[in-house]
Amino acid sequence: MVLVWQLVLIAIAVLFGSLSEPGEGIPDTGVGSGDGLLAHTYRWDAANYGEIASHAYTSSDVPLRAFYPVFPICVWLVRTISIGTLDPLTAGFLVNTAATWLATVALLKIARFYFSGTRAPWLVVVAFLTAPAAFFLHSFYSEAVFCALGFWAFLFALRRHWLWMGLCLIPLTASRITAAVFVGLCFLEFWRSKDWKPRGLLSWHLLWFPLAFLGLAACMVYMRLRTGSATASFTALKGVEAWSYHVFNPDILATGLNEARITTHALLGDTPLDSWTLVSHVLPFLGLVLLFGSSVYVFLVWRLKGLPLALFGIASIVLLTINSNVVSVHRYLLPCLVMYLALILLGERHPRLHWLVYVVLYANSAIGTALFLRFISGAWAG
Repeated sequence: MVLVWQLVLIAIAVLFGSLSEPGEGIPDTGVGSGDGLLAHTYRWDAANYGEIASHAYTSSDVPLRAFYPVFPICVWLVRTISIGTLDPLTAGFLVNTAATWLATVALLKIARFYFSGTRAPWLVVVAFLTAPAAFFLHSFYSEAVFCALGFWAFLFALRRHWLWMGLCLIPLTASRITAAVFVGLCFLEFWRSKDWKPRGLLSWHLLWFPLAFLGLAACMVYMRLRTGSATASFTALKGVEAWSYHVFNPDILATGLNEARITTHALLGDTPLDSWTLVSHVLPFLGLVLLFGSSVYVFLVWRLKGLPLALFGIASIVLLTINSNVVSVHRYLLPCLVMYLALILLGERHPRLHWLVYVVLYANSAIGTALFLRFISGAWAG
C-alpha cells in the first residue's frame, strides 16, 4: 500500500508538475533544482534538511539551527552505507518510504487495540495516507520519521513494553519539540495501565518519561559545542523577517479567536480568500477544530480508555498555537492519530453515517492533491 501510494505521488508530480509556473520554494541551484524523478520532493524547508544532511550545522545560516537532526542523520546514514552511490534525494526517499511503512504498520496495530473488526483498522491507515498533509511523508521532510517513532512509541505503550517505548521516545525528542505531546500520551497510557492510581506511578518504568528528553538534551549539547549556545534551536527564529509571525503567546484563546475571525470572514466572502489565507489560516484552523472535536468524541465514546488520546489532542492544540499563529499547523496535525481513530469510530458506531467516512476520505484526498500540486510547483503549501 505504501509503495503504491509513493508511486502515485511520483506519477502526479511527473504528469502535472510542469503545468504551473515555478515558485519561490524551488531551489535556484543544486539539489532539487533540476528535472530529476525526485526533484519535486525538495521544496521549501527541505533545503534546510538537505544542508544538515550534507554539512551538519557548519553553515553560518542561523535559521538552520531551528531544524532538528534525526531525519538528516538517517539520510546521511543511508548515503554512508551506500558508500556515496546514492544522492541525497534517493536516500531521503528510501528513508521516508521505510518510515512511512513503519508508521502505517504501527497505526494499523494501534487501531486493532480500539476496533474489533477487520475493516476499521485498515480504514484508519487509509485516513492517515489520505490526510491533506500526507504528501509531506513523501517529501524531503522529517514528518515520516517523526510519525514512525511516535506511533511505535504509543504502540509499545499499549503493549506495556516500556523499554521499547522509551527507546522510541528518545530519538523522537531529537526530531521536533512537539515530541513532548507523545511523551505525555505515553505517560497517560502508562498511568492508565495502573488504573489511574497514584501509587501505580511508584515504578521504575516511570523513569523512561524524563529519560525520553535525552534526545533533546543531546541536541542542546551539540548546539552548545557547535554554536556556543545550548538554546540555539529555540532562538534561531529571532530576527528572521520571514518567520517574524512566530511570537510566543500563552493566550491561545486569543489566537484561536483571531484565527476563527479570519476564517469566518474569508469563507463568507467578506475578505479575499487568497492562497495565503487558505493555506495558512483557513485549513490549519479547520484542522484544529476537527482535532478538538475528535478529542472530545473519543473521550465521550471510550471514556477512560480514550482519555490519553483525548488529552493528547488537547495538548497538541495548545502546543501548536502557543506561537500566536497557525501557519503550517495542518502539517503538524499529521501525527495526531486521534483524528483518524475518531473518524472511523464515527462510522463504526453509526452505520448510517458510514458514507460520510468515505466522503471525508475523498475530500481529504482532493485537498491533499491540490496542496501537493502547489508544493511541487514551489508555491506555499504549509
